[in-house]
Amino acid sequence: MARALRSVAWARATGSTAVTASGSADAAGTGAPAPGRAFGRRTLIEWCLLAAAVLALVALAAREGWTERADLAAYDIAIGAQHHPARDDIVIVAIDDASITAIGRWPWRRAVLAQLVERIAAGGPRVIGVDVILSERDSRYPQDDAVLARRLAQAGNVVLPVVAEHAGAGMLVRYPLAGLGATVGHINMVVDTDGVARQVYLREGPHPVQAAGVPHLAAVMAEFGRAPRPLDSYRQERAQTTEGNGWERRGRLRIPYAGPPGTFARVSARDVLEGRADPARFAGKAVLIGAMATGMGDVLPTPVSRDGRGMSGVEILANTLQALTDGDAIVAVPRGWQLAGSLLAVLLAALAALRLPPHGALVATGLLLAGLLGGSLVLLALARLWFAPAAAVLGCLLFYPLWSWRRQEAALRFLSDELARLEREPGLMPVPRHTGATLDSRMRAVYGISARLRGVRRFLSDGLESLPDATAICDLDGGVMLANRRCVALAPTALGGEPGPAAGDAGPPRPAIRAVIEALFPAPAPALAYWQALHERHARASTAPAQVPEGGIEVAGRGDRRYLLHGAPLHGDSGAVAGLIVSVTDITAIRVAERQREQMLRFLSHDMRSPQASILALIELHGRRNRDDGAATAADASVLSRIAAHARRTMMLADDFISVARAESKSLAFMEVELGSLVLDATDQLWALANARDVLLQIDLPDEPAVMQGEPALLVRAIANLVSNAIKFSPRGRPVTVSLACEPRHFVIAVRDHGPGIAPAEQARLFEPFARLHEGQQEAPNGAGLGLVLVRAVAERHGGKVEVQSAAGAGAVFRVVLPLA
Repeated sequence: MARALRSVAWARATGSTAVTASGSADAAGTGAPAPGRAFGRRTLIEWCLLAAAVLALVALAAREGWTERADLAAYDIAIGAQHHPARDDIVIVAIDDASITAIGRWPWRRAVLAQLVERIAAGGPRVIGVDVILSERDSRYPQDDAVLARRLAQAGNVVLPVVAEHAGAGMLVRYPLAGLGATVGHINMVVDTDGVARQVYLREGPHPVQAAGVPHLAAVMAEFGRAPRPLDSYRQERAQTTEGNGWERRGRLRIPYAGPPGTFARVSARDVLEGRADPARFAGKAVLIGAMATGMGDVLPTPVSRDGRGMSGVEILANTLQALTDGDAIVAVPRGWQLAGSLLAVLLAALAALRLPPHGALVATGLLLAGLLGGSLVLLALARLWFAPAAAVLGCLLFYPLWSWRRQEAALRFLSDELARLEREPGLMPVPRHTGATLDSRMRAVYGISARLRGVRRFLSDGLESLPDATAICDLDGGVMLANRRCVALAPTALGGEPGPAAGDAGPPRPAIRAVIEALFPAPAPALAYWQALHERHARASTAPAQVPEGGIEVAGRGDRRYLLHGAPLHGDSGAVAGLIVSVTDITAIRVAERQREQMLRFLSHDMRSPQASILALIELHGRRNRDDGAATAADASVLSRIAAHARRTMMLADDFISVARAESKSLAFMEVELGSLVLDATDQLWALANARDVLLQIDLPDEPAVMQGEPALLVRAIANLVSNAIKFSPRGRPVTVSLACEPRHFVIAVRDHGPGIAPAEQARLFEPFARLHEGQQEAPNGAGLGLVLVRAVAERHGGKVEVQSAAGAGAVFRVVLPLA
């Protein structure tokens, strides 16, 4: 029943569990996490190192060609997926199996080849390319060379091949027979590391390749019969390779194959020779003559080859000719852009792994991989640009599992560290030691500890409820999250009524601390101003934070009640402000006691001092009359002297008591003072006493001014008390040294005497009120025992302290240590 009574009425009405101190509200997680808290410094360092390593690996793989085979496989997929129709103005006259069967085995007589050229030229083709090597004379039928030369000359548009062969340490260029007199072009093919023909070079020859280099046969055919066009104007890669034998290639052209073998229009050489093929079908076209029979010619694998079938050299020439004619040759993305794109893709995968949850990072990595592969295919199909994706794919595939492994290691390390920290934490409940090194075992251990922490939080909530002051815990927006029973009792209308709905909040809203302040104080303006300053200082990022009174402010309540309103920030684990705690303390009894104290001080300062001053005045008047009349006796003088001494002691006791009370009072008027001047003022007051006791005062002041904030009258009184004590206890003829020194962070006023000293066992009683260590000893000075109490009170009110160094019979040094600021 008692626990039930501690719940807040409005929390019961709305179903909220966030306002009662005995409920299950979470006060520890009030504020939003600090910016960047999701990424700890160690996580960022690990991510940067891993990202840098993977990026370096990707850059090295792209530079050294470690992923070339994978890139070529992707390239072949892209080429095979983007078939396009072959040009109808390119025709292949094939020396096929039927032609070999009808005419005879290869090589044919050159008279037959001359007849074939003649029949094709009769149709009026634009150019005829002969993919047959004619670099040696026919030894069996030497007359055929002349026949072939005449037919080529009659046609006037025939292009013959040039080939380069290895000859020892160099290369040998084999040109057609000099008598043939036809235009030439090289037909050299370049195969990649996997033996697949994907590219040709538009110019080849001995180093350096300049105008003397041999252009490709397809380039010569593309230009034939048209306006002259430099080779550099064709779409190509500005690549240049020089082999060890001094052979140089320039102008790489990647062939966008139109389709698998058999894509281009083809006519059998037998049909042409036997007249079954109408020569008119060659009119205005580019005709290629080449071997396609089984076991003949150069058959090479290509990206569009199927079922292990290669493509003949003449078909590769036809695809090259179409690429040059259409201007759609494939060129690789520049190396800089290639590297930048690969690194960017890997960096995006790394950022996704850093910023997204594991499943989101996995999806993002999958999308990046699909984008890399799909984008490479689309880029090649639409823009004839080749972006090699394998290095970037390798980086993305590497980063995700490596980062997942590091995150799991970090999670295990974090759980282990947290469990170890919780085991070392001086808690209210025992925490069992965890065993096992797997993630599941750590999770089970954390679950067990979290259950105990919930119990501890319940214990702390009950502790908040038991606080003697009215206390409320607010979030950073000023909403009351927790309020104990005393706070609800002070402001029942603000915390006991059912609150209205809050905009944009589906759950029950929290009461505002402003409403609590307005309900509690009839004149809430000072309290609201204090709350506003507290909120601006701790809850908002401000370059000029508001000034908040250190000890809170005093606010008048209803009737004659007085309250102290005090607030402080609550910090989370990261050190950021997570909420604000506000307490209201009833100080009515304290203020009543202070008023009574003030009345007593006024009584002491006026009602008690006035009679003593009157007694001293009457004694002085009586003594003066007796001296004038000559009637004074020794007995009368002794009595009057004793009465005067007791009256002065009574006034001194009242003055000391008032000074101590003033030093301990709540408010002092501090101002800028110079300690050297105060030391001189204090010693000047005691110069007569020092001379009377034959004591020499030695003053040691620094050259630089010692300036601080303080109350001058109290500081002078405190210094004078120390100097007065030193004079009273010093032997006659011995000096008393008063020094002022400036240490790194303090001012030190030291008073040294050569008196009887103070035993260490008795030094603890020095600063007790009315304590007189030498009372009853011979020649012990009079006093009330409040002088050192005043010195300590003045030093502490100025943020300093009093120290004493002494031993029995060795004199004493009293040091007043005051802070610079």
